Amino acid sequence: MIDHPRDEATQKLLAILAQDAPVALIQVDDSQKILSANLQSQTFLGGGHDRLVGRKLSEVLFHDCELFQLIDRVLRETGEVSASGITLTGPFFQSQQFDVRMNYDHPTCVMNIALSPPTTRVRQDPSGLATFARMLGHEIKNPLGGISGAAQLMERSCRADQMELLHLIRSEAQRIGRLIDRFTAFELYNAPRFAPVNIHEILDDILTMQTVASPNVTFKKSFDPSLPEISADRDHLHECILNIAKNAAEAVSGEEHPEVKVSTSYQAGIRLPRPGNERRFSGALQISIRDNGPGIPHAAQEQVFKPFFSTKSSGSGIGLSVCQDIILAHGGRISFTSRPGRTQFDIILPIQRETTRS
Repeated sequence: MIDHPRDEATQKLLAILAQDAPVALIQVDDSQKILSANLQSQTFLGGGHDRLVGRKLSEVLFHDCELFQLIDRVLRETGEVSASGITLTGPFFQSQQFDVRMNYDHPTCVMNIALSPPTTRVRQDPSGLATFARMLGHEIKNPLGGISGAAQLMERSCRADQMELLHLIRSEAQRIGRLIDRFTAFELYNAPRFAPVNIHEILDDILTMQTVASPNVTFKKSFDPSLPEISADRDHLHECILNIAKNAAEAVSGEEHPEVKVSTSYQAGIRLPRPGNERRFSGALQISIRDNGPGIPHAAQEQVFKPFFSTKSSGSGIGLSVCQDIILAHGGRISFTSRPGRTQFDIILPIQRETTRS
């Protein structure tokens, strides 16, 4: 039992973790000051109740601990967050790994943090994959922070016509940071976080980025303004569509009049079930990306969605495989047609308009 229970969220979290004993439970307020720490957390963190309570969490843990990234996620996304094999280090104890679960109780402004010994899978990971992922994420996020900060400084004295590109740099750095957070927590593309999304906002960002990256390519768009928002994972869809648009731009780079067209439309009469949801979604949104490049060789067309297959000498063969995973996880479909002078990828996604099965 925690020393000073404050709210029902704490009791709920304890109930969830009852099977994972021994569990260290810490409560912090919205300034990250420690409010309470049970006996197990005092043992793990190398300090008694008097040494821990009242201190800032940053005084007990070193600033580069991944726990602070998880706290940011909880505050940003609300709900509960969990991660495995998180390394904690501090001035009062040696480096240790924990499985972490936490939630934030808005009425009381209390963050509940539960630490338990890592599962056998994490402790016996012979490849060190978890450690490598976290190290890679840490090393990538450091320069990302610098890029975002530099763009923010430049915005203060830039010309009006430069503001959009600087905003794009900052938003892309933030998006990559979010993807890195999810990667280091071993979240896969088949586990999207659904929220209302305006697909045209995503497409506009991608076209702006590709116009800068491929200035010799003409990008055209034809959007249906009547399309409603859809329920989707914004970062995952962005990654998928960016992969396809980038491939299209690269495919037309050698053409005399290189052109890529992106269009959206409503598709009536299509009912798509969302994975894990018995309700079916009436009607669908279609995104089409068409280029006038040489086309995909016929012999390769059956393999384009297979992992590690690529028709490019420098390609990894991961992009289109990831695209398929993302779209299938959204309950959608992805297909293409290709011949010399015309390749078109079509993405079908369910619209948030729901019907029940008859």
